Amino acid sequence: MGTISLDLRRRLVEAYLSGATGTYAETAELFGVGEASVSRLLRRRRETGDVKAKPRGGNRPRVVDLDWLRAHATALPDARLSDRIDAWAAHSGRRVSLGAMWYAMRRIGWTHKKRLWSPEKKTSRSSKPSASRSSRSSPSSTPPV
Repeated sequence: MGTISLDLRRRLVEAYLSGATGTYAETAELFGVGEASVSRLLRRRRETGDVKAKPRGGNRPRVVDLDWLRAHATALPDARLSDRIDAWAAHSGRRVSLGAMWYAMRRIGWTHKKRLWSPEKKTSRSSKPSASRSSRSSPSSTPPV
C-alpha cells in the first residue's frame, strides 16, 4: 500500500474532528483506509499540529573512501577484510564494520578470492596402481569365432 496523500490526510482528520464520523472504524471505512491509519493521523495531528508525513531517510554518505580502498587493494591484493578495516582505522581514525568494508570492496569491483588453497599431501601412495581397465576384456564382448 502506498502513502496517503496530504489532501486525503487532512480531509480524514477534519471529518473525524468535525463529528461527521463517530468512530475510527467509521472514518476508516468512509475513506478506504485502515483504523490504524486513522489513529496514527489523529495522533500526529495532536502531537505536531499537522498531518504531514515524516521525512524519509536520505543521504547516507559512504564511510570508506573508495579511492583509498582501490589503492590499498591494489597494493595488498591478498589482505583480509579485517586487515583492511584496521588499515582504514589507522588511516582515517574511524573504525567501520565488516559489512561496510565488504560492501565497499564490492563497490570497487573486488570480490572473494577465487584461488583454492589446499595443503600438500604428506603421505605417498602405498600400493601400486591396478592394471589399466583398457587392457581387460569386458564381459559383454564376444570371443572371435
